[in-house]
This record gives sequence, structure tokens and C-alpha cells, in this order.
Amino acid sequence: MELQTSLAFTSEQAETLLAAWLGSTVRCTSIERLKGGMMNTVLKLAFDREPFHAVVKLNVAGQGFDKEARSLRHLREHTRFPCPRVYREDSSARDFPYTHLLLEALPGVNMWDLPMPPESRERIDRELALVLLELHSHQRDGFGSIGEAGTHARWVDVFLPRLREVRGQPEVDARLPPAVSGQLDAAITRAEAALAEQGRPTLVHGDIWAANIIVDERPTGWQLSGLVDPSAEYADVELELAYLEQFSVVVGPAFFSEYHAHSPLRPGYEYRRLFYWLHSYLVHVWLFEDQIFRDKTAWVLEQIRKVGG
Repeated sequence: MELQTSLAFTSEQAETLLAAWLGSTVRCTSIERLKGGMMNTVLKLAFDREPFHAVVKLNVAGQGFDKEARSLRHLREHTRFPCPRVYREDSSARDFPYTHLLLEALPGVNMWDLPMPPESRERIDRELALVLLELHSHQRDGFGSIGEAGTHARWVDVFLPRLREVRGQPEVDARLPPAVSGQLDAAITRAEAALAEQGRPTLVHGDIWAANIIVDERPTGWQLSGLVDPSAEYADVELELAYLEQFSVVVGPAFFSEYHAHSPLRPGYEYRRLFYWLHSYLVHVWLFEDQIFRDKTAWVLEQIRKVGG
């Protein structure tokens, strides 16, 4: 998969896109490249008509935004989850040089590398816990995508194919030492038994990390503004919780204290989360070349071996 984080985008192109959405001529006054986009080009547009600001995500033909648009619309329609409105989505790249997703610009900035006083960080953590408790209260009878015609009774039938798919990417074997690849195959054989113990199919965001958390500085301090870039589905809720634990900069102790006071962990979570971490680390090995994710993959495989026997 080729990353497209630096696509060229002119004021004229922005005005064409905005006019197609608003239905009349628009003057684009600025284009700001936003930090945090790891797969797509993400820009904030300012223009001379209400709502005066919007965010646009761009990619090339074959890399569309239909899943993200569907996720955002579902979350806004069926939950109280704070996320941006979808203004316009086109994954065809027929009438415009890029596939694109035009979104409401939430007030504030993303939390990635943002210095924040400890008391504000604790407030954000507790706000996020309450937001996710409400989101995770939405459940149904089967696991799978919000857009799937059919669902799955077993969560492992959704998750295990993903794990095998990313393991099959040639970059994974090319970037991992042979000994680590051998441990990887052994770990995948244990995944089905490990994940057989499952919770209810639960609506999750699917990609909560610091760059997808938008916070706004107000007179009373930093507060949660909303979350962006969802990959919503009905999953075992442990998928979301493990992801939040995976990168220590995402949430702190206040989040887990608030969340688990209302929704305790199921026994055995500490072992099951290792397989979710493994999947995330493998995705990063596949898409990026950072040594840290190769090291993390080796570490989590060793933990699976130790715990699983």
C-alpha cells in the first residue's frame, strides 16, 4: 500500500471542490496541512462563506473514503459520539484529481505531541472514558462492519483473517528476522483459542490514538472537542481497550479508572490483548520502516510465548 501524505493541492482545486459542495463560487483564503495523517493528505481549508472552515482528506484512485464516511454518518445518526459531519465524499476520482472526503472542522487541535497541564490531561481522559462508555453501550447480535449485509457469531472469524492477511504481506517477512517470523506463525495458531472467549458485539471507533483526539483550549482549560477518522464496526470491546493501552501517549490512568469503574475487564484480558497488539504492530511493520515496531513485534511475540506456554 502506497502512502499518500503529501499530495499537491492548489487554491484553485480547493475552490472547485468547495463550489461543488456549496453550489456557488467560493474563494479559498488558506490551506493548512494538518499533522497526524499517516495514510492520506489532510488539509484544513479556510474560505469566504459559512461555515468558513472545513477539513479535506485526499488520496488517489483506488484509495477511497467510503468506509470512513459511512462510519461517521452511522456514529452521528445512532449515537451521541462527538465526531465531524460529512460534507462531501467521492471515492471515484472521476470528476476531480483525487478521491476526497470533505468534513466539518472541529474546534481545536489534535492531541499528538501537545503539551498539556496534568489537570487538563486528566479531564480529557475522564471525558473520553464517558464518551466511550456511551459508544460501547450500542450492541447488536453479530460481529462485523456496520455496512456488512451479514454478521458473524464468532469474533475470531472477523479478527483472525485480518491477522493472517497482514502476516501475508511480503514486507512483513522482508522486515522481520527469520526467527521472529517463526514465532509469528506459532502465535497466530494460538489466536483462535485465545479469542474464543468473547464479549457482546459492541460498536467501537476502531482507531483511537492521539492524532485522532481533538481537544480545544477554552477559558476553563483543555476539553475534548471530538474524535476523527473512525473505522467503526461491531467488535469485541477489548479490541478498542487494547488499542488505547498500546500507545502510552493516548490515555492515562484517569481514563482506565473512570471506564473500568462502570465496565470492568473480563478475566484473561491481559493475554488476549497481546494478539490485538500483535496485529497493530504488524500493520506498522508492513506500512512503515521504523525499527521500533519490529522491536515491539518481537517483544509481544515473546510475551505470547511466555503466557501461552
